[in-house]
Amino acid sequence: MNAMPDPSSHHAILLPACLAGVEGVSLASARTFPRHSHDQFGLGVVRAGGHASWSGCGPVEAGPGDLIAVTPDEMHDGAPIGEARTWEMIYIDPAMVARLAGAEAARREIGFGACHDPGLALLADAALRALACGEANEVEETLTDLLTTVLAPRRAGDLIAWRSAPSLATRRVKERIADLPDAPPSLDEVAALMGMGRTGALRRFRRETGATPHAYAMQLRLRLARQALAAGESAAGVAAAFGFADQAHLTRAFARQFGLPPGRWRAGAIGHNAKIVQDGESSTGA
Repeated sequence: MNAMPDPSSHHAILLPACLAGVEGVSLASARTFPRHSHDQFGLGVVRAGGHASWSGCGPVEAGPGDLIAVTPDEMHDGAPIGEARTWEMIYIDPAMVARLAGAEAARREIGFGACHDPGLALLADAALRALACGEANEVEETLTDLLTTVLAPRRAGDLIAWRSAPSLATRRVKERIADLPDAPPSLDEVAALMGMGRTGALRRFRRETGATPHAYAMQLRLRLARQALAAGESAAGVAAAFGFADQAHLTRAFARQFGLPPGRWRAGAIGHNAKIVQDGESSTGA
């Protein structure tokens, strides 16, 4: 009788960082990732197994050869369909998207969480191969091709959509969180900022952002922590600076969102080397 798959099974490789503002990761995982967001555009390809996700476009499922995507600030989660899945992703900073595809493209959102389009998948494959080989010029060329295709101006029937702005009430709360991300507002403060009752404020913020105010603040703290790690700060220092209870708290939260513990992510981001995380390592200290 076969043993049940380990739900924590996880293997990740951080691809060489050969172009500023571009990151790549290859993952094989049976884990379910909680709802979170990125501050980058993400494009990738499922290699094996199935992947299910809630996204800003609604529930999506993807299988081998399908393209998967996420827009900056778009809340999403991820779970395997079956025992596990493998996939590869490229994350591109909006500033790099603006450089490669134009400023207008960087203000658009990708209108799908997953799609079956062999042509787009081939473009993503080419960019992933170039990134794995550390070929900066080829990465730039292939990403330009991919981004200008995916973020082309909207036409009738296209999947691409313009990003809709949240309400003024929700923007007030987002601004308050941005000012003090390590001290998220209480629900009473959220309600006061939005000029609504507690329940109505919570529902509206979650509807317009995809997360509760506390979860939204956590995402922002993790992004700031990631930037600080990339700048060379230690995991312990980052944990203290951004209001995590301790380094272990940062490690757990960081690994749940990014698939890598902060110490190994930092080593790969700074050293420009592929870093491997074996089963169980992302649940340990950095």
